This record gives sequence, C-alpha cells and structure tokens, in this order.
Amino acid sequence: MLRRCLVVGWLVQVLFLGLPCANVFAKTLTVAVAANFAPAMEEIAQRFTATSGIPVRVTVSSTGRLYAQIKKGAPYDLFFSADMERPEKLVAEGKCGPVREYARGAVVLWTRNNTLCGQAATWLELLTLPEVNRIGQANPTLAPYGMVVQRALLEAGFHSRVEARLVYGSNVGQAFQYGASGATDVTFIAKSLANTSQGQKGCYLPVDTAELVSQGACLVTNSPQRVPAELFFDFLFSEDGAGVLERYGYTTVMEHL
Repeated sequence: MLRRCLVVGWLVQVLFLGLPCANVFAKTLTVAVAANFAPAMEEIAQRFTATSGIPVRVTVSSTGRLYAQIKKGAPYDLFFSADMERPEKLVAEGKCGPVREYARGAVVLWTRNNTLCGQAATWLELLTLPEVNRIGQANPTLAPYGMVVQRALLEAGFHSRVEARLVYGSNVGQAFQYGASGATDVTFIAKSLANTSQGQKGCYLPVDTAELVSQGACLVTNSPQRVPAELFFDFLFSEDGAGVLERYGYTTVMEHL
C-alpha cells in the first residue's frame, strides 16, 4: 500500500505538475550490499537501470560493517544484508523500513584446485586431505556466512581440529579472494560466488549440514529516494529478478506486496 501511494504521488507530479521523469529520478540509488550478494546485485542493478533509467551505485562490505555505517547515518537508500538480524535491528532502532526476506543462500567449500574435489566425498573429508593446510572463512563476528560455517564446524566436532589453519576474511567476498589467489587451499564461500565466472574455474562440495542463510533487505529511513527504492524492490521480486537469483544458486523468496 505504501509503495502504491508513493508511485501515485510520483505520477501526480509528472502528469499535473509537468515534471519530467528524468528530473524526478535525477539522483542515483545508493545500495549497501553484503559481499555474497554483490555479483547478483551488479547484474540486477544493470537490468533495473536498463528498464527504468534509474542509475544504481553499489557499495559492498560485510553485513556487520554496513549495519554499523547505517546505524551512524551513512547515506544509503537500501540495505541488502546477509542475515535477517541486522535489518531487524535497524528497524527497531528507527533506521530502516520493514524487512523483506529476498533470498536464502547456501554455503559450499570451494577450491581452485580442481583435483581436490575428486579426492573427497564430503566437505569434511576435503578438510582432512594432506594438501589442505590453509582454510579460508569469513569472519563469523562480521559475516553471517562465517557464523553459519562456524556452527557447522562445531556441530561436526571439527572446529578444534581446523582452528589453527583458519584464515579469516572480513567478509565472504574477501575469503573468496584468498582462495582464488591461492592464499588458502580451500575456502568456505557462498554458493553464489561459486557460480561466478571466477568460481566456475574451481570446484566445490556443498556444506550440506549448514543451515541456509536467510537474507533480508530494508529501505533506509532517511533515504530521499523512496519512490525509486520501492520500484527497485518491485524489480527484485519480479520474475526477472528471481531468475538472476536462481542462476547464482539462491533459493528465492517470492513476495506479493
């Protein structure tokens, strides 16, 4: 209902006040995005701009850091988190609008060494191979994907066995960079990153005991770009947006608002 009112208000300006669309949507949408969602977001943003004419600027970091920035008043219009907790906290703090779950992501254990995946039947077996000395992971205090990995390791009784070999990235994107460069032998990453062109050069085994990561988004309260931000949400939850998410390995959450 809110979005409909906003769009109607925009149409009134255009039709009755004579304002051209280009002037109404002159400013760029600024979107804060958790690292796992960055590749998919870049494609969605390009498609949205192509159909709407509204430019989108994407800022990528860990969920924890983006949350802290928005809490302090960073000038973002939309926040795409890698969890539901941080957007819900921002809502409680009056910094964000209602939270919408937009996707659920899976964790995989990835390596650029394609021969390793054939030597193990499971991700736990992959961790025990003699060639595996350094294991990449996102920081569990900042990144939800890192937290999910830590829980999976603890539940499997493996955390103490691999703790000394863990190399932490500030977010899952940085952890992926470690793996792609060879700084780590295997790396826990989001399946979405394994489906990028760089990720497809390696191989992975699913971390099937890890829970799916529910990811939420919200519109930042002090955003002056409410109409285009709501339109961006419409596009994300459309069939076009859902198709992009599915290609990157997400389970989509279709909303009819």
